[in-house]
Amino acid sequence: MADHAPTKKAAKPPRFHGWMAEFVDEDAMLVAARKVRDGGYTKTDAFTPFPVHGIDEALGIKPTILPFIVLCCGLTGTATAFIMQIWMNAIDYPYIISGKPMLSIPAFIPVGFELTILFSAFSTFFGMLALNGLFRFSNPVFSNPSFDRATSDRFFLFVDARDKYFNRESVRELLASTSPDGMEEVIEDSTPTEIPRVIWLGLVVLLAAAMIPAAIVLNIRSGRSPQPRFHVFFDMDFQPKKKPQSSTTIFADGRSERPQVLGTFARGQLPTIDPYILGYDPTKIAVNGVGNQRFVALQEEVGETETEPAEIEPAETPAAETPAVEEKPTAESKPASESEEAKPAAEETEAEPEAEEAKPSDAEKPAEMASEKPTETSTEAEPEKPVDTTPPASAAAPDSASMAPAALPPELPFLTNLPIEPTAKAMALGKLKFETYCTACHGYAGDGDGLAARRAAALNQGYWLQPTSLHDAKVQTQPVGQIYYTISNGKGKMGSYGAVLTPEERWAVVMYVRALQRAKNAKIEDVPKEQRGSIQTTTATPTN
Repeated sequence: MADHAPTKKAAKPPRFHGWMAEFVDEDAMLVAARKVRDGGYTKTDAFTPFPVHGIDEALGIKPTILPFIVLCCGLTGTATAFIMQIWMNAIDYPYIISGKPMLSIPAFIPVGFELTILFSAFSTFFGMLALNGLFRFSNPVFSNPSFDRATSDRFFLFVDARDKYFNRESVRELLASTSPDGMEEVIEDSTPTEIPRVIWLGLVVLLAAAMIPAAIVLNIRSGRSPQPRFHVFFDMDFQPKKKPQSSTTIFADGRSERPQVLGTFARGQLPTIDPYILGYDPTKIAVNGVGNQRFVALQEEVGETETEPAEIEPAETPAAETPAVEEKPTAESKPASESEEAKPAAEETEAEPEAEEAKPSDAEKPAEMASEKPTETSTEAEPEKPVDTTPPASAAAPDSASMAPAALPPELPFLTNLPIEPTAKAMALGKLKFETYCTACHGYAGDGDGLAARRAAALNQGYWLQPTSLHDAKVQTQPVGQIYYTISNGKGKMGSYGAVLTPEERWAVVMYVRALQRAKNAKIEDVPKEQRGSIQTTTATPTN
C-alpha cells in the first residue's frame, strides 16, 4: 500500500535573476556602473529616487529607436491623409468646394497635420510600452525588502542574469570591488502564481451582473409597455413647460396657449402688398379682377382697398379704371336704362363669346383683358363664393417672398422695370450673390453648365434635370419681376432663396442676370462710339 501512496510534487528552487548592489551616494553608484559597463555587461539597470545626470552614459545605454519609429509612423499618417484626400476629392468624387481646385495641396494640410499627430502619438505610446517590456505585473527586484528605499534615499545597481557574459561569481566579485553598502541576490518571488478561486468567483458574478442591463434594454426594445420609458437624464424630457392643447392653472381661462398679441405677426406670416418685396403689384390683381379673393381679403386687412383707382391703375393700361371689388355695377358694365337691366341671361351669355374672340389679339396683356370683362360676371359669382376676409397663414414675409406659387393666379402683373438704381455697387452685389448661390447650377455665364450640372452629367444617373439656361428665349422675355419671383419662391427643383437673400440682393441678382443676357446678345451699338473702332478691328482679325 505504501508503494501506491500519492507523492507530493517536489518544489522547484526559486529562480535566480541576478545581483543587485545598494549605494547611499549617487556618485558611488555611477562609479560602479562604469566599472560594470567596462566589464562588457549590457543588461544592467539602475534605480534612483531622482534623475541622475550621466546615468545613461555610465550604463552604456544606446539611443532608443523610438524616435525613428515615431518618425516613420508620422510620415505614414501624412501620406495616408494626402492619399485619402486626393482619392476622395480629385479622383473618386471630383468636386470643387469653396472655389478651391480639386487637387489643392494647401487645402489638404490640416487633415495631413491631424493624421501625422495621431499616428505619431499612438506610435510613441505603444512603442514605449513595447520597448520597455510592459505591461509587467511584478518585477523580481521587488522581492528585496530594502528595495523599497529606492524611492527615498537609496541607489541600486542591478545586473541581469540573462546577459550573455553573465557569470554568477564573476559579477559578485565585480560588484563587491565597488564597495557597495549592500549586495544581495535577486531571486524569483515566492508568492503563488495561481489566481485564487474567490477572485474567479467574483469575476463570474460581475460578468453576470453586467449582462443584466443589456438584457433589460433588449427586453424593452423588443416589447411593448404602457409605462413611460426610463429616463437616466431628465434634461429635455421633463421641462417645466406646457405642451399644446394642455390645461393650466396659471391663466384664468385654463388654457396654456396664449392668443397672438395684437399687432404682431409670426415669422413668415407678415402680410405685404409691396411690389418691391413681392416682385409683382397685387393691387393690380384686385383692380383688374383676375379673380384672386385672397389678395382682395389681404387688401381689406391692411386697409388698402380704400386706395383710389388713380393710385393703383396700371401706368400703360387705360382700361384699369374699375375699382377693386364693387358691389354696385359700374357705368361701363351696366347701362342706366331699365330696359337694358332686364336683358335675358341668354343675351349676356352671347356677349361672353365676343369677349373670348377678342382674347387672342390681347394675349400679351392679360391684365387689360381681365379689366375689359363685364363686371356683372364677377358680381354674380359673389353670392356663391363669398370673400374670405381672414388673411392666410401663408402670407409672405418681406424676407421670404410672398405666398406659395400654387395659391397665386396664373397671370401675375410682374414688374417690368427694376425698382433699384442700376449702379456699379448694385451690379457688384448682384455678381457676388450670383456667383455664390447660382453658379453651381447655372454656371458663371448663365448657360446652365455649372459644376453641379457637369457632375450630374458625368454620373448620368437619369434623374437629374438640366438647369435652365438664362439665355433661353423664355427667360429673356420674362419681366424682371418674374425672375425675382422665381428666385424668391423657387421653381421645379430649384429651391427658394428668399430666406438667404434679402429683397435688395435678389433685385441685384436680377440686374446682373439682365447684364449677362445683354452681354450674350451684345451689338455694336451697345459699345461707345469712341471704342467701336477697336472692337471692329479686333473682331475682323480672326476672320481674315
